[in-house]
Amino acid sequence: MPRTAPPAIAPQPLVPALNHRQIEAFRAVMIRGTATEAAVLLHTSQPVVSKLIARLQAVSGLKLFELRKGRLMPTPEARRLFNMVERSYIGLEQIGQTISELRGMHASRIELGCLPSLGMGVLPEILRRFQDRHPTVQVSIKTVSSTLVKDSVASGRLDLGITMRQVDTAGTHAEPLPSVNAVCVMAPGHHLASKKVIQARDLHGQAFIWPDRNDNMRTAIEKVFAAQRVQPLVAVETTYAITICLLALQGLGVGIVSPFVVPPLLQAGLVARPFKPDLPVDLVLLTPLGQPVSRAAGALVEVLQEALQSFSLDAAVLKPARKR
Repeated sequence: MPRTAPPAIAPQPLVPALNHRQIEAFRAVMIRGTATEAAVLLHTSQPVVSKLIARLQAVSGLKLFELRKGRLMPTPEARRLFNMVERSYIGLEQIGQTISELRGMHASRIELGCLPSLGMGVLPEILRRFQDRHPTVQVSIKTVSSTLVKDSVASGRLDLGITMRQVDTAGTHAEPLPSVNAVCVMAPGHHLASKKVIQARDLHGQAFIWPDRNDNMRTAIEKVFAAQRVQPLVAVETTYAITICLLALQGLGVGIVSPFVVPPLLQAGLVARPFKPDLPVDLVLLTPLGQPVSRAAGALVEVLQEALQSFSLDAAVLKPARKR
């Protein structure tokens, strides 16, 4: 025998004429437990709340409350409905919060990515200045490689990024930041610490702390040493500029680093001297291509540019590089 199709399930009729005031009254009663308390919450009267609840039950065909000892006890149906209502209200509150953030900078959040030499160096001081002006803005910092910073800005995961200028900036808007020159760091007792300027030839035969082989600074240093036939002794090789500084501070050798990493370690005794010939440290500020930055991010950019433009560890020792 041919199979017969299962009987069609008749669609449930739509609930007629639910309105926002009924839902609002229902939510208030669920929160406060009585129509009287709900009326206080809604700035209305108890009879009005009772009528709204009665109308909601009539329209929905659901029994939502039972009266027990003067309180309205929600039924299982009421609890399920309340869960749905709360999700809707949370969504509306989040929309309202977002609108508030877009109007101003209250409780805004900035996702910033930067090089470790900056994030572990002068950036905390720069963020302190920013927080003094904008105390309600939250900043999330990711200290990663230039390539990761660029990729995250291009994909929209970061609002701002600070990278080396040599990185491929495709998919982002790149704005040059003030240029500085690399410095030579050492322990206070090192015999080169008495010099005002360290020349490349001064490092011949000296214990030297090398950056990682994939670091742009490593390539630049090797070119200078090769051109001047300088052969330092290899003491240690490491990834981060701050590690080079800490190793130098312990007397393991001298190193050449971005000056941005140096300031927090000066009080610990680290000695930093200008290095010749100049090794420029060129940074760029990245923002998502074709997208304006938020007001909060724009304010941070302003503070960042001010700080880097005036950057100087010591007027007689470390100065910003001249614009080329």
